[in-house]
Amino acid sequence: MTRKLLNAAVAAFFVLSSATVVFAQTTTPATSATPASTTTPATAAPSSTMPSKDEIKTARQACRQDAIGQGLKGQARKDAVKGCLQQKYPVLAKRKTCHDQGTTKGLEKKALRDFVKQCIAAS
Repeated sequence: MTRKLLNAAVAAFFVLSSATVVFAQTTTPATSATPASTTTPATAAPSSTMPSKDEIKTARQACRQDAIGQGLKGQARKDAVKGCLQQKYPVLAKRKTCHDQGTTKGLEKKALRDFVKQCIAAS
């Protein structure tokens, strides 16, 4: 009986703590996504360091909004967003090129990862 009570208490604790984490994750980006932060990456100089996933997501959203503002649709919009991201983060374009080269060579997993790192460092 005591064990069941303890298990229930632990389960309740995890549910409450995970709900807090989920709530914190959903509210933090909403408050940090201001119009100034979405326009800042669009005007920033190209970066040679690998951006974080959040930076890429924010930049992609800004590029998408620019393409929508230009009235682009379909493949033209996709191409515009891709070009915009490559302009903001040339290291991503280089990474994609290196990854494609490694895949063509038949490299997989760790060998492919090492090849991409070496390829990016060489440029």
